[in-house]
Amino acid sequence: MYRNVNLDAHLSALLFLGGAGLLVVLAIAGAVLCFWNRHWLRYAIGALAVLVIGYGGLLLAFSLFSRERTLTRGEEKYFCELDCHLAYSVRQVERAKIIGNTTANGEFYIVTLRARFDETTTAPWRPRDVPLTPDPLDFAVIDEQGRAVQRSSAGQSAWGALHETPTSLLRPLLPGESHDLTLVFDVPADLPSPRLLASFAVFPTQVLIGDENSVLHKKTYFSL
Repeated sequence: MYRNVNLDAHLSALLFLGGAGLLVVLAIAGAVLCFWNRHWLRYAIGALAVLVIGYGGLLLAFSLFSRERTLTRGEEKYFCELDCHLAYSVRQVERAKIIGNTTANGEFYIVTLRARFDETTTAPWRPRDVPLTPDPLDFAVIDEQGRAVQRSSAGQSAWGALHETPTSLLRPLLPGESHDLTLVFDVPADLPSPRLLASFAVFPTQVLIGDENSVLHKKTYFSL
């Protein structure tokens, strides 16, 4: 199973919440000690430094031991929703210079992506008749130098007008259900080795230990 994390998501969330809570407590304690007993203030500052350095060290350690992967057609990348997992895969890639009356600056990459609610990952306490609305993902085509190309609004509109395809990956899913979405990118001709990256790009993923959005963490891409 290829995932967007290399640490259990529940443990990562608990470490973040626990660390954030302790950070607030120590900050309040430091503020109180400034006025009440400055002799003890150094202990609060020391504990605060240990917490920040320790958490930062774990964050960097999991990033440095992560591995970059490129998934082939049909291979799935799993995203944890805490009580279940959604799996995403590239089903088809088409390339075209023109879609309808819209011409690409470079070349249109038309990517058919599938989202699947893997029922085998559903937590025992989660009702199986309650649909899941996926957390929003960001999609970009990335080259080997890290340059990113976002979705083409003009290309997406042209494709949708011709094919009447769904435009949102936020469609609710029941366990075992899946649906496809077409993504359109206007990729420059000089972009070497383009790959698709699907990722959560919202806070606090940047500071979650083991999350691929964290600093220096390697990514899992889809081959195009």
